[in-house]
Order: sequence, then C-alpha cells, then structure tokens
Amino acid sequence: MSKKCDSPVAHAGLPDEILTAAARQGSEQALEILYERYRKPLYAYLNRMLGNDTMSADDVFQELWIKVFNKLSDYREDGKFSAWLFHVARNQVLEHFRREKSRARIGAVTDDGELPETGGCGENPQSLVGAQELRERLEELLQQLPQEQREVFIMRQNDLSFKEIAAIQKCPLNTALGRMHNCLKFLRQHLYL
Repeated sequence: MSKKCDSPVAHAGLPDEILTAAARQGSEQALEILYERYRKPLYAYLNRMLGNDTMSADDVFQELWIKVFNKLSDYREDGKFSAWLFHVARNQVLEHFRREKSRARIGAVTDDGELPETGGCGENPQSLVGAQELRERLEELLQQLPQEQREVFIMRQNDLSFKEIAAIQKCPLNTALGRMHNCLKFLRQHLYL
C-alpha cells in the first residue's frame, strides 16, 4: 500500500493488519480509517470505565489517541489490533485514576472481601419501565464492581475474547473467566434476572 490511499472510503474495508502497516509507514488515511473504526467502541469503553464522567472520558480519549499515534510503531501484529488498542485504553484509564488520586471511584471490596452493598434495590425487571432505565440500572451496578470485573464485562461487550482480556489484564485466563463469573453473579443478584 502506498503512503497515501486514493480515498479513505475506498479502503475502509481493509483489515486492521494492512491499515496498521500502512499507518506505520506514514499513511494518514490509514490512521483516519483506524480512528473511525475504533473511536466509538473506545469512547464507550472509556466513558463506562470512568463512571459516565464525559469530561474525563473526553480528556482520556484525546490522550489515548495521541498515545496510539505515537506508539503505533510499537504495535506488533502477534495479536489483534483491537486488543492492543483496548490494552492502551486500559492503561490510560489507570493513569487517569493515578493522576486524579481517586481510586475510591473505581469500586472496591469491603474489609471482609465482599462486594459493597447496593442499598435498597427492591426493583425487579417488571418495575423497570423501558430499556433506558434498565441500562441506567446496569451502569449503576457496574460502578459498584471492582475495576477488574467491570473491565472484563465491558471488554466482552466490545467483542474481545477472554484470552485477549487475560493478556490485557496480565492475569491467567481462569482469573479473567472468574472475574466475569463474579460480575454476572452480582448483576443477576441485583437485577433479579
């Protein structure tokens, strides 16, 4: 692929491997296509990880893409580009929390190792009218989970495999699976599914 594509639209269907190779060689169009391909799922991931704090999500999103553009030469095609992007995004979220010194916002476990209580949530799916209320309730519950469990849930919604998630979180595959199990168990208990 040459440094300049004729039209970004004409090459939008190219696989990530070809686009990343072209981007590493300086193709601005390849970078634009990758940006357009991943901007919505990455922003959604960041926004959810940051508790729907859109101002923080905007800042981290901008920092993320600057880092991606600067570190693209470090990307090795031994895995999926999307997994690498989410790994970089996760690191940006962690860096944001370190900078803001607000680890308490991530969600924590109680002194005895249990998940925090949700308060009086006597609602059941029948009392939640409409999908929007259910989504809002789900977001509320996700914020009560430990960061690692919330990350697994959100990354699975972005079609990352458990193997990719384990690599991103630098944990064994069984740990990633266990985190998802615990997350789903918590959500089922509190959504009464």
